[in-house]
Amino acid sequence: MAYSINPNLVKARKTALLLVLRDKLPVLVVARKCGVHRTTIWRWLKKWQALNKYISQSCPNRPSRKASFTPKYYRWTVVTESSKPYHSPAQLPGQIVERVIELRHKLKRCAEVVHHYLGLEGIKISLSSVRRIFRRHHILDRKPYEIRPYRRNIRRPTASAPGRLVETDTVHLLDPMTGKRKYVYTVIDLYTRMAYARVYERIYQHPTIETILLAQKHFGFKFETVQSDNGLEFGRLFKQTLESKGMKVRHIRVRRPNDNAHIERFNRTLRQECIGKYSARTTKQIQTDLDRYLDYYNNTRVHLSLKCKTPSQMLQRS
Repeated sequence: MAYSINPNLVKARKTALLLVLRDKLPVLVVARKCGVHRTTIWRWLKKWQALNKYISQSCPNRPSRKASFTPKYYRWTVVTESSKPYHSPAQLPGQIVERVIELRHKLKRCAEVVHHYLGLEGIKISLSSVRRIFRRHHILDRKPYEIRPYRRNIRRPTASAPGRLVETDTVHLLDPMTGKRKYVYTVIDLYTRMAYARVYERIYQHPTIETILLAQKHFGFKFETVQSDNGLEFGRLFKQTLESKGMKVRHIRVRRPNDNAHIERFNRTLRQECIGKYSARTTKQIQTDLDRYLDYYNNTRVHLSLKCKTPSQMLQRS
């Protein structure tokens, strides 16, 4: 039943019930007349029957005489139910909820650790209940994405010369036998389309910095702006180190990989023509294949975006 403070709603329910009980109209017809669903009329009828269950609808003194329906003998105040929320009888006591919040603020730890300490204190509570308390009191381990600080970005430069804009990204390689991962750090210059790649066994900022510096040395020209996504390997240390080397760092918009379209397309080409999606080879073997393929990519493989020229020819042209 709808929660409403309309004072005329009780009168409207009485009118609908009279159409059903006195005029013998079908519930569907009454629902259409009153503008409500037929199940609403059915619920009103059930409540009316419970309200008048002690009122006799027959004439015991004259059994042969059929009792007539007299509205004034019945009660018609089918009131609106309270909007007070329903609480489960198995809800946690307030003392346990307060203890969970207290431990959270005291330990500054995750739900698993708080659940462990509650067990040591003899408090029986499930891990899901601890997490639910965290959510309801807005003390999650991780802040929502919407309230993260806005990262100011520099204007995207045009790729009008070698090194003017360079994109970098990371390709994840999975070993299907052991489940371990290897990471290929890739770099591409947007003007010449020259590419460079290095493979490492860990993902952090130092290999990223090393790959950028080796790519700059391999290409033979200085990088002005390096663009990357918002991964952990492109964090504060990455930005500070490259800026100390005279390079500007630019991050793409969150969840907008099309901003890094050139390096994403190169990663796809690298997977299709060289390393594949899965690899059980060693790091040295993968790097040997990468060096062989990059020599072919930069010096022999023609690009439609370069009007069927190679990246090395574009570099000579500049």
